[in-house]
Amino acid sequence: MQTTAQGWLVLELTDSPAMLGFTSAVGTAPTLVLSLFAGVLADRIDRRRLLVSTQLAGSVLAALLALLTTTGLVEFWHVVVIAALVGSAQALGWPTFQAVVSTIVERPAIGNAIALNSAQFNLGRMVGPTLAGAAIAAGGLAVAFWANAAALLLVAAIIASLRFESPAALVRAEASLWANLVDGITYLRHDPTLRVLVLLAAVPALFVLNYLALMPVYARDVLGIGATGLGLLTGAVGAGALVGALGVALLRPAGGSGRLLLGGLSLAAGSLAVFAVSREPALSLVALAVLGASQVGYYATTNTLIQVLVPARLRGRVLSLYVLTSIGIMPVGNVLAGLVAERFGPTAALAGGGLLTLVAVTVVIVRFPALVALHASVRPEGG
Repeated sequence: MQTTAQGWLVLELTDSPAMLGFTSAVGTAPTLVLSLFAGVLADRIDRRRLLVSTQLAGSVLAALLALLTTTGLVEFWHVVVIAALVGSAQALGWPTFQAVVSTIVERPAIGNAIALNSAQFNLGRMVGPTLAGAAIAAGGLAVAFWANAAALLLVAAIIASLRFESPAALVRAEASLWANLVDGITYLRHDPTLRVLVLLAAVPALFVLNYLALMPVYARDVLGIGATGLGLLTGAVGAGALVGALGVALLRPAGGSGRLLLGGLSLAAGSLAVFAVSREPALSLVALAVLGASQVGYYATTNTLIQVLVPARLRGRVLSLYVLTSIGIMPVGNVLAGLVAERFGPTAALAGGGLLTLVAVTVVIVRFPALVALHASVRPEGG
């Protein structure tokens, strides 16, 4: 709800696709700076306290944006500053969220747990935008922000009730943060398969995920379906993602494969191109549902392979590198997509991104056949 309402609010305040991309970039930019050290923190300190703190920060910021919107005082710079602060809290929490999964389930269930975690996340993406669209259409833009503030309080309370594995046994806490970070980078450099997995995640971050930033433009200007339609478009992504996540949980409960990973990314790129050129709302909804399903197939499989292949003591740091490439460079993609959309139109921005992603997948298939043949195997803890 927050993401959908924020995008619509920016469009109302600026009437600019470039500013949509800029705001999304500001929200994800802190990941470039903070995610690497957040991974070190995930391996050094109490993960429960770190997650509770980041959720509480997000709740306060959502409430602030809700208050500004309710009183009619909100300005574009308010949205930008709050987006940057929310992005900072998320950047600190993301590697820990990822690392926690493998500490609260049995090793053979890691793939299933990651997929189900993605399913519940995308269930929210399916329901939330639809509710946000209805609220916006009814003149209740601030309702989405108030709802997010309350929801994050609930999340913080739930996390506070859980007990996670202590990271003290996983990393040399007496070493400096920098030394711990270098350990993770060195490990990745000497594992070609993991290196390709982590670097490949930069491709959809640059060329695929920017469709989320341009969704309000498609709803209002391209398809002409307004705020309610925006909720339906975003909800279609969530619906497809939910189906895709459940499918991965059923088909690959104990791991993942390179073929599933590359197939998911290829299908995501193709469906993005279809959405980009579609002018029929029904076809656009179908394309977005397929995009959501294939996108989850790619990310859930990549996440599972990393968690299975990386030893516990380094998992937070390697996952933080993955967060950097999969999320941290999204600001670059969002800004580029916004500028291209402003100059050549949103169709060129999204269709071009889909084609470039297909080119990158082809290069990986040709140059790294080991990744194509990769199948995850659940290894014992340790190392």
